[in-house]
Amino acid sequence: MMTLMLMRMAFRAIFHHAVRSLLTLLGIVIGIAGIIAISAVGKGAQEKARAQFLTYGSKSIDLHAGNWMTPSKKPFKLLQLDDIDMIAAQCPAVQYASPFFSQYQVALAYEGHESSAVIEGTNEHFLKITEEKLQQGFYFTQQHIERRENVVVLSPKIAEFFFKLSNPVGSVIRIHKIPFTVVGVLAPRKVKGRWEGMGLSSVFIPFSTHQKIFKRRILKIAMSTYAEEQVAETTRRLEKIFRAAHFLEENEPNDFQVWDMQTIAAAAEEASKSVGLFSLIAAIIALLVGGIGVMNIMLVAVKERTKEIGIKVALGATMNTIRMQFLTEAVVICMLGGIIGIIFGVASCFVLNQWMGIATIVEIIPIAVSFFVTVLIGLVFGFYPAEWAARLKPVDALTES
Repeated sequence: MMTLMLMRMAFRAIFHHAVRSLLTLLGIVIGIAGIIAISAVGKGAQEKARAQFLTYGSKSIDLHAGNWMTPSKKPFKLLQLDDIDMIAAQCPAVQYASPFFSQYQVALAYEGHESSAVIEGTNEHFLKITEEKLQQGFYFTQQHIERRENVVVLSPKIAEFFFKLSNPVGSVIRIHKIPFTVVGVLAPRKVKGRWEGMGLSSVFIPFSTHQKIFKRRILKIAMSTYAEEQVAETTRRLEKIFRAAHFLEENEPNDFQVWDMQTIAAAAEEASKSVGLFSLIAAIIALLVGGIGVMNIMLVAVKERTKEIGIKVALGATMNTIRMQFLTEAVVICMLGGIIGIIFGVASCFVLNQWMGIATIVEIIPIAVSFFVTVLIGLVFGFYPAEWAARLKPVDALTES
């Protein structure tokens, strides 16, 4: 009963000074909305980063020639096709492996239309490694590779550019002015891949054909394990195998790099968390400023209502009653700010997602924590004004001009 009465008194006082109360709420609203929005954007960024890397296969591992992170004075050993046989013999957890060749910004042409793409050379297992799907046709086979045939699998973007809505399978396009028969088209990814994010597209040809035309060396060996749980152990095993194969001393850095998509995805998530943390700190500072605003306005309220306090004390109100009255008022102000802030925060997440294309994931825990924090701020920043009001002497309060 007492709590209900205190709540009614608090709402009455807030609505009596509606403009002042609204301005006081702004700091809390901005802080809470910021916390919810930043948490949602941060979570969305983490999930997007993870999905973007894992779009190339959750069980995939890449072995790269050279080590740009810890370069050595000695020339690094290049990767060879024989290395794939060595991996198959010494890494039983590796299910598929493919050499990977790449040539950037190569001219493509079809019936007077021209474009450019990244030409990537692989073997027949590459789609199984990256876990991609075909939209039309098929991926090239071991027979195409052995014969060094001019066949190509297009990305969805290139297929749409040249062929619109028609089926490109069986058509002949020119790559580097050389005719290639289209045998397949990849299905669109749910998440943009590495070149797509930069506005580029890839097309895939047999690695033997790639060697024949572009005379490039192996950029990397792509592989995948039978199960995700085998990725970490296989990565460590590959490092030992290639250190031994390259005759590296114990104190020498690797002249190669082994990357697995799970580790890279986890690192990207951690980077997103770090960026989000700094933004979250800024939102918390805004919330603290809002709390100081609540304390300031409550001190003003106590000053304005000293005679009211004196009359209540003279009529028998206890120190605890006065204290609870002003403390409840501070908590109610913060709760109102918290509720409005939560509404604005969730709404801003929807706007960011739908209108600006920013990935957001709204979770219940940040909302619940935000509401709890607003109540805590009301208690912390409302305590001093409430205590000051409770300790006013009736005579001093009644004679206050």
